[in-house]
Amino acid sequence: MDLSFPTISGSGPNGAVIHYCAEASTAAEIHKQSILLLDSGGQFDCGTTDVTRTVHMGTPSDEERSAYTRVLQGHIMLDSTRFPSSTP
Repeated sequence: MDLSFPTISGSGPNGAVIHYCAEASTAAEIHKQSILLLDSGGQFDCGTTDVTRTVHMGTPSDEERSAYTRVLQGHIMLDSTRFPSSTP
């Protein structure tokens, strides 16, 4: 058992960078109104996990709340989709 990849932690624009890795020149401070993306995973004998969390450090704006809600709705719709048994 081990990590499946190094934990990714990004705030602000860095949260949108795929496989972001903080460096002194790119690191951003986390503030009360920051949105923090955390992505971590584990490697086990029976499989691999990948868990992504988005955390607001304060109170989200109406726009942030709306965007989060639309993404959540998309996840729920995808989860409830029934694919034909012949789908590869």
